[in-house]
Amino acid sequence: MRKLLLGTLISLLIIGCDNPFIQEKNTDPRDNQAPDTYLFLQINSDTVAVDDTSYTDSDTIVTKDTLITGLDTTSSEQVLHWWGEDGDGEVIGYYYQWDYQAEPVFTTKESDTFFVPIKQRYDNFSFRIWAVDNDSLRDPVPAKLTFPVFNSFPHISFRNKSNPPAPSGNPNVVNYTFPTRTFVWDATDPDGNQTITEILWALDDTTDWNVIERQNGVLPDRLTLTRDELTPNMEHTIYIKAVDVANAESNTIMYPDTTDENVPNHWYVKPAVGNILLVDDFAQDQNTKNTQNYYKDILNNITSEEDSFSVWEIGSTIGEAAINPQNALPYTQTDIEANLNYFNKVIWFAHLGQNHLTDAGLALTKYIKKGGRIFITNGNEQMPDTTWTFTALDSTYRLNPGGRFYPGVTINAHFGDSELNQELTLETGQLIGNRVSALISKKQANVTDIYTCIHPDSSDVNVPWTGTPTVGIHYEPEYIDGESVYFSLPLHYCDGRENVENLIDYIINEEFED
Repeated sequence: MRKLLLGTLISLLIIGCDNPFIQEKNTDPRDNQAPDTYLFLQINSDTVAVDDTSYTDSDTIVTKDTLITGLDTTSSEQVLHWWGEDGDGEVIGYYYQWDYQAEPVFTTKESDTFFVPIKQRYDNFSFRIWAVDNDSLRDPVPAKLTFPVFNSFPHISFRNKSNPPAPSGNPNVVNYTFPTRTFVWDATDPDGNQTITEILWALDDTTDWNVIERQNGVLPDRLTLTRDELTPNMEHTIYIKAVDVANAESNTIMYPDTTDENVPNHWYVKPAVGNILLVDDFAQDQNTKNTQNYYKDILNNITSEEDSFSVWEIGSTIGEAAINPQNALPYTQTDIEANLNYFNKVIWFAHLGQNHLTDAGLALTKYIKKGGRIFITNGNEQMPDTTWTFTALDSTYRLNPGGRFYPGVTINAHFGDSELNQELTLETGQLIGNRVSALISKKQANVTDIYTCIHPDSSDVNVPWTGTPTVGIHYEPEYIDGESVYFSLPLHYCDGRENVENLIDYIINEEFED
């Protein structure tokens, strides 16, 4: 009876009182809270941070409507970082808006690089950002920075090595070109290169500037002047500068620049005369011009018209012993092609030193594909490059390992006519004192081996080869009017029978006949 009474009393006590072992659940939870947003800007070693209320450091108090006054002016390139915090959920993204944007932009990034569109020397720009949580709640008060921006001036310079060098210690020289010249530059701006809106250029007179605007959003980095702008038989000077969105102008670069001792002081445009181009790619001869005059005399004899050809000297830029570097091969393929395309026929001679057949290879190929005709005599031992598609040369090998090719060696012609072959068979008239190449041509229908060295058994002179190695090939591409002749000996050393003039006459006036 006592046990029953005690149990009843305990039950009543529990019913009448709060159970101390069971925590009461809250049936009225708090409303979902919006996230908080934090933003900071790193400028050099200074960090400016702001949340959606305020930020305080020793120099500056920043609120959502306060300009940052503790920093120097900044550039138009702004790298901003931000993050969000949400106590009852997670941040899934952000909306940001510059004061020049009509609508906020959503992003999941937490940093980005912006280029503010400054259009005057100085301006203020404001950036606001709101965090968004997984319940689509957006921070009601954005983090905001307002900062001063100073527009920087653009800068421009000619592309490295795009202009020919002057001889060391002697800039008072002349760079000669035909009426095509391409100038290449690099334009930059601390505010971002995309803030450069146009390039201005002037020829000879800076009172009237020409404008080059962006093309499909891309700022051009070169200008090609042609006969439309360049007057032959006179010196010219080009001036170039860049302009940005705030109309700030860069420095002005010029060519020639008489204050720069590394480039020629003079640029002279010469006319493209006649329909034949004589290319002097033998820099060691360009001081005396003995070999050049040899070919000029022949051309004067075999052409009926006065001023029927032009001369293009290609100087050497290798080492301190560079010869005629102010007339180096043009920097761009555009100019090389233009120089060739002024003419119907080309004689290109090279001997000793570094020639430029590989550097000009693509231009030579394009020239032939357009119907051009070229005769090359290259008195150097040289392997063909992949760009050598202007000839059907497959490979080469050393013809005279000892570096001696004696006078009196017969070089037989193979032009398909016995009388013509006899007339055009050559003979070395002096010692060739350097190694030269024998040629292996591609075996195809439009390729002919037109010159071979005499067999040792038939030679009156000791020769260091076997068989009859090829030293001249003729190539006429299929379905193309152009053609080429490649000769691997210095032709001016092969005039022992005094008939090199007959060969050039035949090549230019018959084989290359229009």
